[in-house]
Amino acid sequence: MKEKVKIRPAVMSVTVILFVLMLAAILINGEAFYYVLNTVVMNTLMSSVGWAVSLVMLFMVILCIVIMVTPLGKIRLGGPNAKPKFSYMQWFGISLCTGIGAGVVFWGAAEPLLFAMEPSASTGLAAGSNGAVLWSMLHCFLQWGLTPYASCVIMGVILSYAILNMNAPFKASSCLVPIFGEKVLKSRWCDVFDAISAFALTGAVAGGLGYGAMQLSAAVKAFTGFEPSPTVYAIIIIVMFFCYNASAVSGLRNGITLLSNRNTQLFFILLLFVLLAGPTAYICNLFTESLGEYLSEFFSASLYTAPYVDSGMWPQNWDMYWWVDWMAYAPLLGLFMVRVAYGRTLREFVLIEWLFPALFGIIWFSVFGGTILHAQLFDGIDFYSVYLAEGAEALTLSMFNVLPLSTIAKVVMLIIITVSLVTQCDSMTVTLAGMCMEKSDENTEAPIPLKLFWGIVFAVIALVFTVLGGIGGVKTIKSFCGIPLTFICLFVTLGYLRYMAKRPRKTTGEYEYEDAVKDAPDNGQPEAPKSKLLGKLGW
Repeated sequence: MKEKVKIRPAVMSVTVILFVLMLAAILINGEAFYYVLNTVVMNTLMSSVGWAVSLVMLFMVILCIVIMVTPLGKIRLGGPNAKPKFSYMQWFGISLCTGIGAGVVFWGAAEPLLFAMEPSASTGLAAGSNGAVLWSMLHCFLQWGLTPYASCVIMGVILSYAILNMNAPFKASSCLVPIFGEKVLKSRWCDVFDAISAFALTGAVAGGLGYGAMQLSAAVKAFTGFEPSPTVYAIIIIVMFFCYNASAVSGLRNGITLLSNRNTQLFFILLLFVLLAGPTAYICNLFTESLGEYLSEFFSASLYTAPYVDSGMWPQNWDMYWWVDWMAYAPLLGLFMVRVAYGRTLREFVLIEWLFPALFGIIWFSVFGGTILHAQLFDGIDFYSVYLAEGAEALTLSMFNVLPLSTIAKVVMLIIITVSLVTQCDSMTVTLAGMCMEKSDENTEAPIPLKLFWGIVFAVIALVFTVLGGIGGVKTIKSFCGIPLTFICLFVTLGYLRYMAKRPRKTTGEYEYEDAVKDAPDNGQPEAPKSKLLGKLGW
């Protein structure tokens, strides 16, 4: 007889109650609600503690490197006998599409152009100048390269170790086990940690879904002539809801793995097409010099706070905003990473989940940014006016107008946008659903009603806030949640390092395995199925 699923109502209810209260506040006085949110988050919290967020994110980057080059990296998740269930290419595809994929398709052309035409006033750079272009690419690399994903990867390392090597349950609060021991699992602190993580992630995913609806509405206008409107937003979000819930219901090995791998292949195809069809020499030159600037100015740019009269809080509104945005994802995106990490070493984990996606983000921004900047600065095509008139969501599709086969390229881009949003939403749906069950583990598929519950929550929040014209409120909520999570994740990270410093080690310097897994056999789970056509390449 199948055991009845026990849910964790405290974790599920907090998110719903808080967002219902937000909706009520908007309906009563939306203008005052957004004013308070933006004033508190941007003008107070970000200006007061943004510098600390920058330091924490730099620390996370350094820690990723430390894990790769020290004996920590040799620890195998699941124990010495554990065998991987996903190939490197499958794993990379899942990592890319559930992480930065949805972001790079939205901002890949927009940020390079916007930063070059509107550099921070405190830099003294003229709009569109050589220095402004280089400064633009530096900050694009900073926001989509090594730094943003580091926080999620470090949380993924800690949660993977706790769940796979210490037999902790599949929930975000298991990262507290290395600090306080197993007794913490029975405390209310776990429910509080998981509830905060669920609320932050829901805001982050709903915000991303809202932005995706805006971008797809620009595509609807381009192909059909229908202007973006609340009705169009609603139809897009409802269609997305059915897509990502269908994928979530089908499970990790079938839905998410299949979609993310096909989407990654399209990513590479489109990237190569734009590189070859666009201003190839300019792109390569821009990439080379920008990479040099990124490497040479990495530390100073990472700690850029602009404490000047004319700064306009630029780093707080851009660099630091992205840091706390990623921090809102960190606990639960890190938890999702556990599901594909079994059998891999921590070194492999950091390589596939952090370094490769970061390199992909840098290359993507170089190719798309180089294409739109060349058109703006050399060809006299005023894409900046398109941004001012139609917003960032219209820029990427507009950029394809300067390339051959633009209609086909736009269709491929739309598929990538859609699948990226679907894979991100369904991965977070199954993760939250799994965390809301008692006695869940990384291989447990949550029941369909529980997955549908979170799928509906994501869609309803995105729909309500987008239709009411308040997606900016969800954006601010992400920042608001990400700020406290920054310091919570720092505390967890320091606690994990303290725990590992006390772990016994062999004479070779390698760590002894936890008693729970040192003699454990492989878990016996099947490997993820590979493509018949591209299986030999690891897909």
